[in-house]
Amino acid sequence: MRIGIDGHMLGDHSGGNESYNTNILRNMKVDRRDRVFLFVRKDAEIEKCLEDKFTIVRFRSSSPFVRNFVELTLLCRKYRLDVLHTQYFIPFIRPCRTVVTIFDICFEHYRNIFTRKEYIRQKLLIHYAAKKADAIVTCSKYSAMDIGKCYGIDKRKITVAYAAADSCFRKLSSMELNEKELRERFAIGDSDYILSVGNLQPRKNLPRLIRAFSALKNKKLLRDEKLVIVGKKAWLYENIIREAGGENRDIIFTDYVETDDLVRLYNGASCFVYPSIYEGFGMPPLEAMACGTAAAVSDSSSLPEVAGRAGLYFDPYKVSEIGGAIMKLMKNEDIRRKCIDGGLERNRKFSWVDSATRIMKVYKKFEG
Repeated sequence: MRIGIDGHMLGDHSGGNESYNTNILRNMKVDRRDRVFLFVRKDAEIEKCLEDKFTIVRFRSSSPFVRNFVELTLLCRKYRLDVLHTQYFIPFIRPCRTVVTIFDICFEHYRNIFTRKEYIRQKLLIHYAAKKADAIVTCSKYSAMDIGKCYGIDKRKITVAYAAADSCFRKLSSMELNEKELRERFAIGDSDYILSVGNLQPRKNLPRLIRAFSALKNKKLLRDEKLVIVGKKAWLYENIIREAGGENRDIIFTDYVETDDLVRLYNGASCFVYPSIYEGFGMPPLEAMACGTAAAVSDSSSLPEVAGRAGLYFDPYKVSEIGGAIMKLMKNEDIRRKCIDGGLERNRKFSWVDSATRIMKVYKKFEG
């Protein structure tokens, strides 16, 4: 069988999308009788384990439109593919069967948090991909239900392949953590800190988290504690920066950080808070729990499916509830310990190997 996989996101620092696909590819087992082509950006650095397993083919164009709707069609023909697996979009001309990964359809529910151009692009092209692809892969039962209901798609066409925390997300020894250096590097100082992870964009709901944190500070319920927000600037991020008040030294924006430092930041945090209003899966809470950090998360979309009984939940639209969750984890040792122990157990229920196997089974449906 000849399979093509769109890997344009590898090495692009796109957060959850890159992490999900990288781990699926690392854990995918390829039958000796099959040949799998991995299509990547022309300047992407590819891990040796992927080079050993897949035939690496580099896109010629850096244009997303050309890549999605011209090059992929030509590559299907050139390599005589039986199946092409893409992300969110599929070519209009498809010489073989197509599988598309759609993590979520947030734009269908929260139009105002997207630019007009981005909304129209997703509305037209993701809807088209969901309808026309031979199979859909998504990362939670919530997303599968949402896609099926919104587009009238038979649930048998949709496969759920959960994300999982990579093995590097774990509790570190004090030597591995090297906390003094970590705190100096990110200007945290000696203060306890609350951590949040996610690209700076509207659906992450960071302004309400900042308001909740600031309110606790103003009421003197928190004193020296800091709020550390990890994530690169995405779109419509200006309001988030403005909400923090410019030179507020109690709120630290790190921008994108490499995985090794992210693991250390999870380990060093007093608690983790994830106020996102909509997620197809939501990797950061699982990563935090794998590192032994108590997590408070929104009670919306897929997040209860991810955190289970290990999470402390709040209404993401209520600043007071976000603040209340922070105080419980910062000040109540019994609640924090229950979340930590539950989180470590919850993390073991998710496996990249299982999810990669599920995706390979989708390809095999079209064999012969």
